[in-house]
Amino acid sequence: MMRSLRNRLILSHLLPLLIVVPLACIALIYTLETQVVLSELSEKLTERANLIIEVLEDQPDIWEEPEQAEIFITDIGSQVQGQLILLKSDGSLIASSSPGSNDQAPDLEGLETALGGQSSVIISYNLIRPGAEVLLPVIDAHQELLGIVGVTQTLGGILSRIGRLRSLIVITLVIELLLGFLIGFTLARNLERPIGSAARGVIEIAEGKQIEPIPIEGPDEIRQLSVAVNILAERLRLLEETRQRSLANIVHELGRPLGAIQSAVHILLKGTGDPNVEHELLVGVDGEIKRMQPLLDDLSLLHGQVTGTLTLNQQLVSLSDWLLASLLPWRAAALDKGIEWGADIPKDLPAIHMDPERMAQVLGNLLSNAVKYSPKGGSVTVTAGADGAEVWYQVSDTGPGIDPEEQGHVFEPFYRSQKVHRFPQGLGLGLTIARDIVEAHGGRLELTSVPGEGCQFTAHLPLNSPQNT
Repeated sequence: MMRSLRNRLILSHLLPLLIVVPLACIALIYTLETQVVLSELSEKLTERANLIIEVLEDQPDIWEEPEQAEIFITDIGSQVQGQLILLKSDGSLIASSSPGSNDQAPDLEGLETALGGQSSVIISYNLIRPGAEVLLPVIDAHQELLGIVGVTQTLGGILSRIGRLRSLIVITLVIELLLGFLIGFTLARNLERPIGSAARGVIEIAEGKQIEPIPIEGPDEIRQLSVAVNILAERLRLLEETRQRSLANIVHELGRPLGAIQSAVHILLKGTGDPNVEHELLVGVDGEIKRMQPLLDDLSLLHGQVTGTLTLNQQLVSLSDWLLASLLPWRAAALDKGIEWGADIPKDLPAIHMDPERMAQVLGNLLSNAVKYSPKGGSVTVTAGADGAEVWYQVSDTGPGIDPEEQGHVFEPFYRSQKVHRFPQGLGLGLTIARDIVEAHGGRLELTSVPGEGCQFTAHLPLNSPQNT
């Protein structure tokens, strides 16, 4: 039963109340009875004893005549609460208002003090005889002890005065415990619900299930936990989608050329009898294999980046000369498609350390996409420059652009747009590899795009990149 988080939280709220509140009530009752009730009682008993002594001053014979003392006690006892006692100077009993005690003196704690001529006021709070005892010596004009007047009263005689107070305290205690239980149960439920939701979410994630976003509620720490679980679930969902999409892309991109190659091989195995046909088939097979090679290279490069085995052969390169030479084939491709070409490359760009082959792959990917997705009559523009501690080059096109919701995903492996179909072909690795190569040089690759107005990809490279060979 106590293994439940809710039950433990309830107990954690109630346990202090179950321990502290009863002890506090007991201490309160004890303080009221000892410091207030018994103290007040002792004062009243002292006043009664003094009044009795004043009356006895007019009846000095009472200390020698027990019968008169008994009559006196009987007459005044009905008017005074508590037990009245008259003792001789030797401590023996003369008379008492308590029935059956006339032959034996009661056990009085302050008797020795009173016999010594001193007043004795004793408050006793115990389980056997709680109460108050007042003994006042009676001194004559010659300073001799005539006797002792005693007034005692037990706490049991005045319990009716504080009975209602005790009942009120007990009722308050019960109400407080009930309220504590209700408050503890509510707080425990409010804490257990978000924690339970997060725990169930983590368990379902561990079991490979997809979960709905759990509600964000409760204290800040639990809200942060819920947010973390939702982020984890979303990332795992995206990873699973990426895995499925990557497998589908690989099957699609490799299946088509392999199918063409297999068909050509079957024809060649049967024999055509026509050398020209066989030559065309072999050329076609060679072309399909060459088209597959970039896909395999992309997969190989991605694997190297994931496993941390990607190496760069950096060397000092004149960025202006490198860009002008690298742009020539892409300029021809753009003009062949009827796309307007523009290039603004300053001749005084600084030389930087970089891997020219890897960076050519980045530039080629950006220009390939720009030419591929810019319509006939559109334009592709390449610009470059230096800014502070870095250099940059930008590839702009007038293609369909990328939706804002997808701009954060285009650099993910195997991602292809589903809305504007900007990336309908290939494995979806080009931009991922381009970004990773730029970052391996200590730079960054940025995207700016407005749907319907094209894209601008900008590669930033540091001037002080260390040379790695």
